[in-house]
Amino acid sequence: MEKETEERIFEAAQHVFQLRGYEGARMQEIADEAGINKSMLHYYFRNKSTLFQEVFKQGVKKIMPGLMAILASDKPLRAKVEDVVNFYHDVYAENPHLPAFVVHEMNQNPERFREFMQVQHVQFPEEFIEQIEEGVAVGKFRRIAPDQFLINIISMCMMPMIGRNMVQTIFHLSDEDFNDFLEERRKLIPDIIFNGVII
Repeated sequence: MEKETEERIFEAAQHVFQLRGYEGARMQEIADEAGINKSMLHYYFRNKSTLFQEVFKQGVKKIMPGLMAILASDKPLRAKVEDVVNFYHDVYAENPHLPAFVVHEMNQNPERFREFMQVQHVQFPEEFIEQIEEGVAVGKFRRIAPDQFLINIISMCMMPMIGRNMVQTIFHLSDEDFNDFLEERRKLIPDIIFNGVII
């Protein structure tokens, strides 16, 4: 029963924090969403900061380990790019507020994010770096640094997700249209990435 209550609180906190950010979230709202009183909420999580830390860590863990595992795999580079694109789109489909939440909180508290990343021992996989450098060395790719290559992929995926309101407003997209727009990008991004580097 305690485990179920804790999970219910955590789910409610994820929703409220991702929707409102740390400053905008209120413990009473989290308690209401979890269907408990505020005293019980404080019993499980001492204060808002403690609860937020757990939610933020879980949010980053949904992204970073999965991304690094893809890059470190022994798949061909094209397959890795497709997997990264599908990974970001799938995570967004399940957690539409997560990308904007993580980016906002990273910018609000950069030191906390750096400390968290250091504890997680996140490193740019050598396997991915070698694939890019080899492609450049044999004349298959235009000269491009591995970090620039990766940022191209991530930014092309995340920009519409983080800037959803702007994208929907500019292009007059309904929610359904926006989801179709993302699915179209899911297919387009790998081609755009490779068309930009292949000689």
